[in-house]
Amino acid sequence: MKAVPDEPQTWEALKPVLRDSWRRSAQFLRDPGHAVAPVNVTDEELSAYRNSHPLRHVLPVFDKLLVQPAAEAGLIVAIGDAAGRLLWVDGDRTSLRQAEISAFQPGALWSEEAIGTSAPGIALATGSGAQVHQEEHFAYSAHQFFCSAAPIRHPGTGRILGVVDLTGDERAVATHSLPLIYAAVTAAEAELRSLPADTGVVELTTLGTTQPRISFGAAAEVLSLRHAEILTLLAWYSTMHQRGLSAGELAELIFGEAGHEVTLRAEIVRLRRFLRSTSASAGLDLYSRPYRLSAPVDVDALTTLTALTAGDRSAALNTYQGALLPASDSPGIGVLRRHVSAVLREALLADGSPDELCRYLRLSEAAGDGEVLYTALRMLPAESPRRATLVASAQGWEL
Repeated sequence: MKAVPDEPQTWEALKPVLRDSWRRSAQFLRDPGHAVAPVNVTDEELSAYRNSHPLRHVLPVFDKLLVQPAAEAGLIVAIGDAAGRLLWVDGDRTSLRQAEISAFQPGALWSEEAIGTSAPGIALATGSGAQVHQEEHFAYSAHQFFCSAAPIRHPGTGRILGVVDLTGDERAVATHSLPLIYAAVTAAEAELRSLPADTGVVELTTLGTTQPRISFGAAAEVLSLRHAEILTLLAWYSTMHQRGLSAGELAELIFGEAGHEVTLRAEIVRLRRFLRSTSASAGLDLYSRPYRLSAPVDVDALTTLTALTAGDRSAALNTYQGALLPASDSPGIGVLRRHVSAVLREALLADGSPDELCRYLRLSEAAGDGEVLYTALRMLPAESPRRATLVASAQGWEL
């Protein structure tokens, strides 16, 4: 039986990793027969973005170890950011021209949310290498491709900086293709490790704190709550939905109703001035029409969700320090706060180990959560000393 995107009953024919990707893709692409990877940045914005992205420092490594061999084999190499936007695409000239027909080009989004299943999309969604053959792509526009891809991570934090992809004919999924990519990624990560600390990415700390911060390397600044709300919402929509927000949309998310655009614009002016004055933003800027950030930002809440998507609950708990911007009463932030909290709780109830459940129960938001407590007690060995600790900590709960 052949798997067909429009016929979910046929998806059992796919390998589990592909089947899971198709299910995720179906949530975003209603018409895989006509979907094309979006290109929603100008040439000027793309150029500025590439000039500020940390992967620009390791382009010579990829050129030597991957691009040159790929070009000789008639293949192309794409290097994208953590949101799936292709930043650099190089290799065989004929293959490059053919790929552009399907929007496999610099500036295009190749995340699962934007174009469905592809090797770059799976690599970013799972944090692992992936290979996708022609009709295993969810969108028909990608059926001409074979592709292999793997994520590249920041050597200091372990966070995903982007994705490295090999695309073309069946040689792109040959036995040696993924090992070749892994070797190039390993060399690039080693090169990043040897560079100064300021080759990282801007980070936004929002979880479990009333003093949200923006930081870059050793530089850090405390943000006002309103500025943290704006940055969080823009980073969230950029990463999860690959789009910016209009003044009306952002105002409604911040204030809960339309008609506050003038107040919002005044905050945007102040935030833009702040970003341009602090080294903690590393040149991050805020564009208008729609409002969007000039470069990706590592938001701890999104890092938590990425870890949960990859099934790494321990890493998610390492990042999750509490509720998202707990002092905020912004309706938009409230929705995101409840979403992150719910996804974490559901993942732990479904697959959490006793240690992970105990770690979760130490969070303030877990106080009174009888279901998680009973699940942890049921899983712990009868002789475990942690049982008594859990029971003692639950004294006074209304279960």
